[in-house]
Amino acid sequence: MKKTIIALSISSLLYSSLSFAAPTNTAMINKADENIVITANRSIQDKFDTLAAVNIFTRENIEQIQPLSISDLLGRVAGISISTQGTSAHKSSSFVRGTNSDHVLVLVNGVRVGSATLGVKSIADIPVQLVERVEVIKGPRAALWGSDAVGGVIQIFTRDLKAGEGQAGIKVGSDSLYQGYGALGFGNENHSYTLSATAEKSNGFDVIVPDGSSIYTADQSDNDGYDRQSVGLSGTSQFTKQYALELNTQYDQGTTEIDANTQYSGDESSYENYHFLLRNHLQLEQLYLQLSLSTSQDRNEDNYSNFNDQNGFNNPNTLFITTRDQITALAQLPFANSSEITTGVEWYTEHIDSNYAYDETQRDANAIFVTGRHDIEQIKIEASVRYDKVGDINGETTYQLAAGYQVSEQLLFSLSHGTAFKAPSFNDLYYPWSGNSDLVSETADSSEFLTRYQHELFSAEISIYYTDIDNLIEWAQVDISDPYNWKPKNIAQAKILGAEATFTADIYNTNNTLTLSHVDAEDKTTARQLARRPNFSANYNLIYSIGELDFTFDTNYQGSSYDNANAMDKTLKAYTLFDVGVNYRLNSQINVFAKVTNLTDKNYQTASEYPGAERGYSITLDYKF
Repeated sequence: MKKTIIALSISSLLYSSLSFAAPTNTAMINKADENIVITANRSIQDKFDTLAAVNIFTRENIEQIQPLSISDLLGRVAGISISTQGTSAHKSSSFVRGTNSDHVLVLVNGVRVGSATLGVKSIADIPVQLVERVEVIKGPRAALWGSDAVGGVIQIFTRDLKAGEGQAGIKVGSDSLYQGYGALGFGNENHSYTLSATAEKSNGFDVIVPDGSSIYTADQSDNDGYDRQSVGLSGTSQFTKQYALELNTQYDQGTTEIDANTQYSGDESSYENYHFLLRNHLQLEQLYLQLSLSTSQDRNEDNYSNFNDQNGFNNPNTLFITTRDQITALAQLPFANSSEITTGVEWYTEHIDSNYAYDETQRDANAIFVTGRHDIEQIKIEASVRYDKVGDINGETTYQLAAGYQVSEQLLFSLSHGTAFKAPSFNDLYYPWSGNSDLVSETADSSEFLTRYQHELFSAEISIYYTDIDNLIEWAQVDISDPYNWKPKNIAQAKILGAEATFTADIYNTNNTLTLSHVDAEDKTTARQLARRPNFSANYNLIYSIGELDFTFDTNYQGSSYDNANAMDKTLKAYTLFDVGVNYRLNSQINVFAKVTNLTDKNYQTASEYPGAERGYSITLDYKF
């Protein structure tokens, strides 16, 4: 388990072109390698050895799939169900292993991002064209990452090219979709950076069609389009053999037209997000040290101007800004060839600005953690513990224990148990007139049995898990005599039993992937299923290669679900979608991608009153040098 500086650096959230001299064997880590994972334990591991359910999407995978958004990728993962409320730029919620949509931690290059008022990151704001790699770790990981990592962790790495490499492309599609993107690597042997950018615009479609279930829903009967732009810069400067400095920054902005889901709200929203990271890497004899400094901002504004003009009202725009400054210090120490310990401290402060008068506008979070791995012949052991203090609420101690038995180079069994928590958001605690400062964190206990098999032509990963969640925050009536006085309270509990499987097989000229998921997510206080979690889902992906052509075929089945845990009569029907695509390689540099989504033009919903996208198409011309 002894590692080179590049391995240690990458294992500590860096997928850049570090090239430190290695103390011993040189281990070059390819960012496109599907067999390497770092998010599970904040240190580098072979995916097969990881005692957690893991999915990885490389840049090659992304270009084969041609997704419109990050949600399109996540929807292919066993155990994740996606609820969309419009186009790829509109609101999208990810339910990981039956937990709530805010029970997943989203990281961009290791930086915690998202809104502190809502307590969740809108993954629709992250442009897929600026993504190099996505790692999905399912199951609790709060013992390593802190609050929010209840159902799992999603870490997104942005584009990373070598000096002189480049890529540019244009895409057109249905709903008047236009997109342009580009990435360029520059620098020299010691200083390597990547500049990337993308711009996209679409007329969209009518995202809300009232069905009579709500008397307040506005029927605007118009197309709801969007435009968005992003630019990013990332790279590393290696100043000495022992010290390197990493830089990563990204700026995203966009405007999305919406059909107001109430007669008293606006019809357009905009966002403006950025993050900036400086990460120091220092390799001593055996000890690796890291110090990260980052700042990020999540800005969202709802525009009421059109609504006001049409209805004679004078409602102000709603504005919510989260600024988060974070410091992380980390140390990794390997012992012999079979053990490794990682310890660290984290601090971040969240500050909110709004045109609403919050009772509190700032809070600090502090954490200390230690995690270790040890191999005893065929037995693998992992253990982590972490203490977090978020604002004025009670501190939380979480842990993770896992033991695995490697039967052979191809077969592994593991058993794990972990705890996690979700701190209340600013809206939960301090929203004007309805915040509840007495709230405590939502907490969870989860156990999992995992089996993993890998072969040159076939692989399988099967998991069975059980999760108990306590102190769930829900709206409750404060005084039964006052029907308008409601506040969030820690009143709900949930139990989740699930099983999932992922199979891959290379047969002749085809690559096949099949995922199966069963989730029984029950509200223990009402004995009803949690909202928007299909009981069963399945995905099948086929890639057939012949000559210069790659043909793709996707099938996505989602079972029925309830749209509202308190309204059993709102049932979202089961549906099956089919997508087809083709990739033609004109030469070593130019590719043409074509894709048709929802081939049969199926009517479906993942949220009540929000129809799914109709049949669509896209054509992409891509150039690499």
